[in-house]
Amino acid sequence: MTQNKKPVLIVALFLAALIIVPLLILLITRIGASVSSEIGSGSITVNQKETSIADFDLRQLAEKADNLIEQDLAKALREGDVSLDLMSDLKRNAKKGRDAMVQGKLDRAAKYFALVVQAAESQLAMLALVEKVRDLNDNTYSELQRLDYLKSSFENTYREAVETYNSALGKLNMAKYQSAADDFEMAGAILGDMEARAIQQIAGLLEAATTALEAYNLAGSRTAFESVLDLDRANAAATDGLVMVTALEGITEEVKVIRALEASGDLEGALAEFERLAAENQQNSFIRNQRASLEARILERDFQSLVAGSVQAEQAGNLGVAVVSLEAALQIKTSPEQQARLVELKEKYKAARLEILFADGFDALKSGRYEVARNFYKEAVSLAPDSKEARAGLEKASSLYLANIRYSQSLAAATKQIKDGRFPIAAKLFNEAMASRPSTVGPILQADEARIRAALAAQLNEVEVTIESDKRTYVSMIGVLPPDRFREEKLKLFPDVYKVRGSRSGYESVEIDLKVDATKPNPTITVECTEKL
Repeated sequence: MTQNKKPVLIVALFLAALIIVPLLILLITRIGASVSSEIGSGSITVNQKETSIADFDLRQLAEKADNLIEQDLAKALREGDVSLDLMSDLKRNAKKGRDAMVQGKLDRAAKYFALVVQAAESQLAMLALVEKVRDLNDNTYSELQRLDYLKSSFENTYREAVETYNSALGKLNMAKYQSAADDFEMAGAILGDMEARAIQQIAGLLEAATTALEAYNLAGSRTAFESVLDLDRANAAATDGLVMVTALEGITEEVKVIRALEASGDLEGALAEFERLAAENQQNSFIRNQRASLEARILERDFQSLVAGSVQAEQAGNLGVAVVSLEAALQIKTSPEQQARLVELKEKYKAARLEILFADGFDALKSGRYEVARNFYKEAVSLAPDSKEARAGLEKASSLYLANIRYSQSLAAATKQIKDGRFPIAAKLFNEAMASRPSTVGPILQADEARIRAALAAQLNEVEVTIESDKRTYVSMIGVLPPDRFREEKLKLFPDVYKVRGSRSGYESVEIDLKVDATKPNPTITVECTEKL
């Protein structure tokens, strides 16, 4: 019985050991890790302080290494451009550098960090090269496609570019990035040279085609334009040139005549011919273009002529003519330069014109030509509304002009009344004229004034007037003679025109104008009513 129990006890002890031992190991491990962490943390704090004081450059190197790993290379890792093994190696060396810093082994730490920086920068440089090669690949392929139209004209050059491109692709696939980049750049240079030669050839052909067209060598011009299209099927200038050549066919002689008119300077005649051709060939684009070109040339010629005329007028001192000419030019087309010149010219003209207007206005006032003076000052006010001199001159000239009108009109009315024998009215009008008489009077008005004064002076005395009647007629004069019958009546009257009225029962009344003039013999009139009703 005792012998049978021994194996069972051994097995039980073994199982208990299997359970207890792992638990003890786990407990010891956790306690050790906690203690190590506390000790390690304290030692790093102390050493970091010592290191930051001892070696600032090393800390910068460490930070650079960390930034390269955590930022630049981390991005490359996410994009699949860097392997995990490389990142592990770099992190391992970085950790060794940090451990060495903690332990105060600065040289060793610098070595590890330098290895990290060198490896990281090398890897990043390689990545940049790879990116460059990829871009070169895309760009070169795009250029090959874009310049495919030149393949037939530059067959050997284009084939060389393709072969170089294929060589670059092969090297790219073998990870020979620098060689691939060189080949891609070479292919691009070959294509660039080919395009430059094509551009030069196209320019030469277009120039030759244009020259031939101007000389009306239509066959030569057509050949040159078609050669351009052989090089570049999309060349717009060559396409338009062929359209023009086609348009010229059939009207070459007429166009030569028009060109001769242009050469002689008869642009209007040339335009008239083009308009005639346009009516006959309404779909001809060449005629339309040439007509439009001629119209533009005529406008430009007229514009330049008017501008030149304004310059000449300005130089001659005729600023008003210069302004008018330049304004006409700007009606044809706008020009900021000439517009600015017009502003300056108007200012010059205004200043010069105002000076003339003020001088002429003053002279006109002085000589009694008030209407002329008023017109001068009115123009001055229109040019310079803010000018006190212009406004004052206009006011004075207008006032004197009005007074002069009143004076001259009163003199004219007085003259008329003297002629009609109405001397009292004439005297009144003459007095009104004298009341509004300007300070300066012209010689003609002075003569009129003297004549009127003399005529009125001759009528100052009363004149004896004799009125005869039949003693049956009532004779009267308003304000002078009441109705009365008499055979003869003598009156003394001042010179004037009087109404003498005669009335008699059963007979028609009579009225007689009695003009009394001291310069004429004493009048005698007869007043009788003899016509029965």
